[in-house]
Amino acid sequence: MLLALSAAACGDSPSGPSAGTRVEAVIQDAAAASATVTGTLAGNISASLWNGDRWMDMGSPNGITIPLQVAARTTTVHGETSVPSSSYSRVRLVFQGVTARISRGSVVEGTPLAGDATIVLGGSDQRVELTVPVSTFAVEANAPVRHVVVFDLRSQQWLTASSLQAGRVEDAALQAVVTATIRAENR
Repeated sequence: MLLALSAAACGDSPSGPSAGTRVEAVIQDAAAASATVTGTLAGNISASLWNGDRWMDMGSPNGITIPLQVAARTTTVHGETSVPSSSYSRVRLVFQGVTARISRGSVVEGTPLAGDATIVLGGSDQRVELTVPVSTFAVEANAPVRHVVVFDLRSQQWLTASSLQAGRVEDAALQAVVTATIRAENR
């Protein structure tokens, strides 16, 4: 899974809390090689940015459905929102009550599923906070570039035979495989 947060300068008043740039969060799950799973991830998902002092929430959790292992397809987590001009060094993705529904015939670790399967993400509280350090990037009003933060959640690594058997993916398994990169693009 990839999550991209893109920031582009906006014309908001420089004196208010909305001064800064517009930020949008999207998520996708692209297969590493060829897709082996057909299914979806569904539940409440939110994203935020860390500016060194506090988390900047991009919005309230949204109930969304994300197709698994589909290349070049994104799903919006949060539409555009304004964040203050600042330097950001971490990104957080929060899952609340999220489940993966895997279709019969999908292949997990070389074994085809005989029936549909549902896997809960997170421990008994069904909540996962994925915090990923990124190369520090500055978001500035009227900047000539926009930043794209790309989360790679890599479902092919956490969707395993043992997670299918347990019916759950623990927080630590998700945190261990999540990466994020920052990309600056000219506007």
